[in-house]
Amino acid sequence: MLNFIDLIHLFLPNMKKVVILLGLLIGFSSLGSAQRKVQQLDEEEAKKREELKTYEKDKKGFDKDKLTFGGNVGGTLSNGVSFLMLQPMVGYYFLPKTMAGVGATYIYYQVKNNLGQKYSTNIYGPIIFARQQVLPSIFAHGEWQPINYERYNLTKNNYERFWSNQLLLGGGYGGKTGVFIFALYDVLHDENSFYANPLMIRVGFMF
Repeated sequence: MLNFIDLIHLFLPNMKKVVILLGLLIGFSSLGSAQRKVQQLDEEEAKKREELKTYEKDKKGFDKDKLTFGGNVGGTLSNGVSFLMLQPMVGYYFLPKTMAGVGATYIYYQVKNNLGQKYSTNIYGPIIFARQQVLPSIFAHGEWQPINYERYNLTKNNYERFWSNQLLLGGGYGGKTGVFIFALYDVLHDENSFYANPLMIRVGFMF
């Protein structure tokens, strides 16, 4: 019959193997844990670098994703009068709800008198505008719009080209993109203004 000392001598060689095996398992486990920790730190560092890159781009650089394009189109054809207006615009969101931009006005105007005589002219000018989104579907809009057009000079008995300044202020309904409707009032309106009425209603779009 084996006593306690004999049992120890019997299992001692196997115990060494078990201890070595446990040591190896613990070592591999620690190594795997360390690798996962390093990988996690690398991912967090990469995320921080990407966030910093985005922040720096938003802070200093030009971001083409903040550009928006659109404009206004209008016209009429009645009683011998033809009127076509095109106003392409491009804007840039300097802040999430604040956009500023430039554009142009082109108008083709033709009128026919009672004698069948026709008069036509091209009207044009630049646009500088700013827009502030007040609510998700409500915005304020300001626009400086000089217009170059022909007007009749009674003294010289001919048409001369003339610059007229319009400063349009108002607001409208619409979001950052899509169709919008707005009303503007020309605070510089006088007898030399191109538009007969200082109040104008527009329908436009941005995308």
